[in-house]
Amino acid sequence: MEKPNPLKNLLLPPTMELLAAPFSSLLPPRTHHLPPQSPSTHRHGRLQEPIMAFAQAPPLPLLLQEPRSSSHAPRRSTRRLIQEPRTHPPPGHSLRSEPRIVSDTKLITMHSCGGRLGDARKVFEGMCRRDLLAWSAIIGAYAIRGLYGEVIALALRMVAEGVIPDRFLITRVLQACAYSEDLQLGMALHSMAIRRGFMGRVRDVPVGNSVLAMYVKCGELDHARRVFENMEQRDVGTWNSMIFGCCRFGEWEEARRLLDGMRCEGTEPGVVTWNTLISSYARSGDLDMAMELLEQMEESGVAPDVVTWTSLVSGFVHSDRGDEALQCFVRMRFAGVEPNGMTIASAISACASLKLLSQGMELHCHAIKVGSVNNVLSGNSLVDMYAKCGEIVAARRIFNEIPEKDIFSWNSMVAGYAQAGYCGKAYELFCKMESHGVRRNVITWNIMISGYIRNGDDERAFELFQMMESCGVKRDTASWNILIAGSVHNGYYDRALRIFRQMQSLLVRPDYITILSIIPAFASLVAVWKVREIHACIFHRNMEMDGKIANALINAYSKSGDLAGACAVFDRHSSRNIISWNCIILAHLMHGSPNEALDLFSQMKREGVLPDHTTLTAVIKAYGLKGKVSEGKEIFLNMTHNYNIAPDLDHYAAMVDVLGRSGRVQEAYELIDEMPLVPNSAVWETFLTAATVHGNVRLAYQAARELSEIEPRDPRTQRLISNLQDLARKSVDVPDMMVPSKGRELGEVDSCSVEIKNKVYLFSTDDTFVLEHAVAKLKLMMSQTGLSVLNMHDGTLDVEEAKDEVSGIHCDKLAIAFAMSNSAHFRSIRIIKTVRMCSHCHTFAKLVSEKYNREILIKDPNCLHKFKGGKCSCEDYW
Repeated sequence: MEKPNPLKNLLLPPTMELLAAPFSSLLPPRTHHLPPQSPSTHRHGRLQEPIMAFAQAPPLPLLLQEPRSSSHAPRRSTRRLIQEPRTHPPPGHSLRSEPRIVSDTKLITMHSCGGRLGDARKVFEGMCRRDLLAWSAIIGAYAIRGLYGEVIALALRMVAEGVIPDRFLITRVLQACAYSEDLQLGMALHSMAIRRGFMGRVRDVPVGNSVLAMYVKCGELDHARRVFENMEQRDVGTWNSMIFGCCRFGEWEEARRLLDGMRCEGTEPGVVTWNTLISSYARSGDLDMAMELLEQMEESGVAPDVVTWTSLVSGFVHSDRGDEALQCFVRMRFAGVEPNGMTIASAISACASLKLLSQGMELHCHAIKVGSVNNVLSGNSLVDMYAKCGEIVAARRIFNEIPEKDIFSWNSMVAGYAQAGYCGKAYELFCKMESHGVRRNVITWNIMISGYIRNGDDERAFELFQMMESCGVKRDTASWNILIAGSVHNGYYDRALRIFRQMQSLLVRPDYITILSIIPAFASLVAVWKVREIHACIFHRNMEMDGKIANALINAYSKSGDLAGACAVFDRHSSRNIISWNCIILAHLMHGSPNEALDLFSQMKREGVLPDHTTLTAVIKAYGLKGKVSEGKEIFLNMTHNYNIAPDLDHYAAMVDVLGRSGRVQEAYELIDEMPLVPNSAVWETFLTAATVHGNVRLAYQAARELSEIEPRDPRTQRLISNLQDLARKSVDVPDMMVPSKGRELGEVDSCSVEIKNKVYLFSTDDTFVLEHAVAKLKLMMSQTGLSVLNMHDGTLDVEEAKDEVSGIHCDKLAIAFAMSNSAHFRSIRIIKTVRMCSHCHTFAKLVSEKYNREILIKDPNCLHKFKGGKCSCEDYW
């Protein structure tokens, strides 16, 4: 026979019918900690007896849901109904003790109001007998201070001593159950309230509200909904509790429906109602709806208070919308609402995100004026603001003045030092935290790892990453993201992929930031199958429709040579923005398709998307690829008038490219000479390429001299100078530091890599060891394509034997020959090169693609060369 569950009888049925008296073994014992008591005082910490007393208390002779007209009953009857049943006085009780009980109760209230809770408790414990008023006084003293655990313990003890709470005291205990999330006791109190008739009349609305709030706080929204529906009388507090419950569980539509229903029943929403909705929407990130509710609140005649504005300011800050956060703060001040510490701290955080030092200092002064500067929340925001604005000394001064520093204080200061490049100071604070009683958390470790990577000390960053687990701190997804993003930023794409693989092998689930960080690594390796792999990962995690991830995929597919894949992602992109259009337009330019790029530009304008400066740069370059100089000039000259965009250095570089491709090198030089901006390296590199391609040694030398002043030790600049020297067949008089030395660093060595069957092979022009079969294959291919073995190294080599010939062969040719011998004929050859491709290797790649019908992709620092059918996507201009 199945054993009955007595706990089941305690749960209220949906109809809220009266409950039968439960058994004494209804619930397991629970202990509630109370302050020390006199040894003579007997404590009742068991839950069974109070619950039993709650349920077995004799009900009043009232209906469960009394008609509203009952409130007009004769006064005599009403007074009779108000009287609470009392237990019989204990033996020996005398009415002479009543004055003593009253005086002690007043003394308890006096001590409580004076802030002497301990003295109030001593008086209470010294009473020989306690009535309902005495219990109400001491329970109220604890309730008003938020000591809800003590309230519950006292309530249990009170019932165990035979005193039954009235409707006012039961409201306080229900509030304690709500904040303590004591659902079992709360349900028992609800049962008692129903049996004693506290739930049906107008004056019982506070009890109903307390029951409703208890269920909401305990996470029982269905129970709360049944209580709400069974309440004949509702006030604004009733609606507020129900709206709060719906917002807490994300039922936004239901919360809005309740707001409308509240108005239909004639109850106007108060400031708490509006604040509940606005703060909930702000926390959820739907700030547009929160602002719409703010407008409705003002239209209804309810003035927003400091809670309203603080919710909005804080919400905008957490959504990285600092400008709008400060706008809300200004509106609040114009409305005459004084900010509190939380408002000021949020506004300071907005200044920190925008790096607005002067506005942050003004808020600092205001914090001093209102006395919140020593508040730990304001202090942490000030430390963060000064650190992000580069005022690290001021940040440290604020940090030292915070009286009780928490983990956020330490993390903000450590981050400030790390971001400013003072990793030594950051590590010093990092080590001091434990001695100050603040345990380092995962955010602290992540800050230090990020600081070391940002400052180029990858070895120390990986050392700390390995130490985390041994120090009792579990790595989170952000820890892995920092290593991946740092590796990609520093150009170590293979290492980023290895970290990503290790992360997956340890079953660490990648998040949104992980995907955005790793996609550029896949793209930079010119491996379309790897991009498809990460695309599959994105698809399985249902992230494909995210705007930023879709844009990153378009960019990755185009850079890996798969224009069709980029177009497919773009076509499925449901929320395309200007960045999406820029990505797909640039993808077509990268693959040598200017007509399609211009068609997309026209389509974008038809769909009502306004171009930005990146779009116009791409359009000018597209006209350059088509050889339409006049159309490119028209866009350049009219962009301010037509699109309200002033030409910047990128637009001038694009215009130099247009003129250079058409052979108007002198006109391009005059444009640079007359431009109102100081030309940067991009402008001069573009001009140097144009002068070199068209054989204008004088202007090429001028560009080289300008580049040498801007970036004297940039390997790319040195390579351009080298090409210039080869073009002139003589040494050009350039600064000594610009002449590439024979003992170049590894990063400047002409090298390239090719991946075949999941293995990466590295080739270098300076290598003394090269696979013989690759050299033999290369010589055979060159003879078949009609190229001479002599004059391979831009005319500087004159090699007679094969072994001597190896030292002068450019690595591009070796990589192509090796890939042709070791890969299937239907696979594309994908090569990554560290320096610009020379013209001889470029011609060789075109001939191989035509002769052997192979697609070859070679990515150098300046261009993605896509060779197919004897042509290159760069149209022989790079």
